[in-house]
Amino acid sequence: MAENNTKFNRGGAELSIELLDKLQAATNKENVLISPLSIQTCMALAFTGAKGATAEEIAKVMNFPSNCTKDVANSFHQVLSKYENNKLVKIANKVYVQEGHTIKPEYAAITKEKYYASAESINFAENVAAANKINNWVEEKTSGKITDLIPSDALDADTRLILLNALHFKGEWQEKFDPEDTKEDDFWLNENESIQVEFMRNQGDFRLGYLPDYECEALEMPYKDSDLSMFVLLPVKRDGLKALVEKLKGVNLLDLDQQLSTASNMIVKFPKFKIEYSIELSKVMQEMGIKTAFEAADLSNMLESETQGVYVSDIFHKTSIEVNEEGCEAAAATGLVATFRCMPRQFMADCPFLYFIWNKKNILFAGAFVKPPQIGA
Repeated sequence: MAENNTKFNRGGAELSIELLDKLQAATNKENVLISPLSIQTCMALAFTGAKGATAEEIAKVMNFPSNCTKDVANSFHQVLSKYENNKLVKIANKVYVQEGHTIKPEYAAITKEKYYASAESINFAENVAAANKINNWVEEKTSGKITDLIPSDALDADTRLILLNALHFKGEWQEKFDPEDTKEDDFWLNENESIQVEFMRNQGDFRLGYLPDYECEALEMPYKDSDLSMFVLLPVKRDGLKALVEKLKGVNLLDLDQQLSTASNMIVKFPKFKIEYSIELSKVMQEMGIKTAFEAADLSNMLESETQGVYVSDIFHKTSIEVNEEGCEAAAATGLVATFRCMPRQFMADCPFLYFIWNKKNILFAGAFVKPPQIGA
């Protein structure tokens, strides 16, 4: 059990870097923000009901610790139970099934017991009403931060089920930034271009490390009353993000944390920002190796009715984050649609960087901050 949990944690860290690379986060002209844990959890709901190549491909791409449904469920249960009554993190799962189709008792039992996912019948043929109901659930579970996850035109009479994960995080910094110290300064988009951004400023003790092999500095900013923190990787060169992501391939973020140590009386200047991001992940998942699920998924462990001809048509993912002097609020939702086919020492984040919200085991959010919203925009 302990070995599987270690594999699960390390697998999630590897997936984070793989997804950021696939989404071209380092060269994208827009900010990228994903929730690896949300994506993994939603795909785990599919894995639990899948068989054969469909299950094997999902397990491999999602870096699950094994191909065993029970082992994977236990790994997720450890994480989900930890945050079941947490004040900072809220995680919810849901299964919507087309009316007239029934979920197998075994699938219902394991998803309810291990993933805390309840199942509900819905008429996808009434696509507008169905989308509204689904999106209202997501909006409620993310405290209003994620809206309109599932477009109504993605649903019709042939839709068989939707698997959902919603995640919301709101935490205060252990050491808050004083709003009076927030000042405008240059954020460098590359070696030659900069724009004015509001930078928060704090001085105190932080865990910091220079990682020469990756030509970057690493900073940890912990959240109050939690084991969660923001982990930031800042390239030494203003245009060094692409090279950093390349060097991180094959490296586990959990190992990098061990290279940090506490630096006293240190100044941290960090941008104040708000980002929303959305993407349909089907193409990315197929590029990473999940093929069968999008052609003719074997979900025979999930539905009582005939599942031949059912395939995954869409995987919608939406995220948002707001970072300010008080702390950070972030939310994510993932929806899988299955369809029948017919000075003192300073850390100044003034150029593109990677950031992660984690507990040094599970990565809730992973982002590339490359283009700050302009002041007043």
